[in-house]
Amino acid sequence: MPEHTARNTPAPTDTSTRNAGIVVITATLLEIAGMAHHPTVTTPDIAQAVAQITRLSGLSAWVHGGLIGLMLAILYAYTEFSRRRGLARPLIRAGLVAYTTGIFAMIIAATMSGFVVGQLASLTPHATVEDLQINAQLLILCHVLNQSFASLATILMSAGILFWSLDLLRDSTPARLAGICGCAIGLLPALALLTGSLHLDVHGMTLVVVVQSLWNIAVGVLLIRKLV
Repeated sequence: MPEHTARNTPAPTDTSTRNAGIVVITATLLEIAGMAHHPTVTTPDIAQAVAQITRLSGLSAWVHGGLIGLMLAILYAYTEFSRRRGLARPLIRAGLVAYTTGIFAMIIAATMSGFVVGQLASLTPHATVEDLQINAQLLILCHVLNQSFASLATILMSAGILFWSLDLLRDSTPARLAGICGCAIGLLPALALLTGSLHLDVHGMTLVVVVQSLWNIAVGVLLIRKLV
């Protein structure tokens, strides 16, 4: 039987590999900058909190919308990384599935914080005590959903990083060093989250982003230098 070579996925070129490295590094640095501008509610009083959320809703939407775009850019770079490594490898496929699922879970979490909460505070009445009680309950629900999806995303993205890192351990010295670093980065946030020592408030989420940025930059350098 003839081989259907035309149907095979084309190998990534050096240009696409280099571009993917530039994308992952650039998007990672912008993601850190975006987290630094993440708006935060600074009061436990529900009336003041609703007022702050309403006032900051525009900024929150821009920040979270930008972060969602950057997450998708990073995911694009990792699809190129996975093609470069070879999708026939089980660890590469497992890493891509886990990381992609984690990205979309994180997008849901960001949508809750950046868009749903702001719209809720803007559109619901909060003139009476009863209104404020309902607002408080709705905000608690949004917080639970945000934290649930953010936790799931962190664990899945960490698993993806771990799978990819294990694959790198059998490669050249620079790739092995990145793999060793990635194993630690893949394990530590997930373990900290599962043991309750990490909470995904703004500070905790920023810490996760910064830690994972080390892996992103390492992979970006490998891609730019075509070492994977």
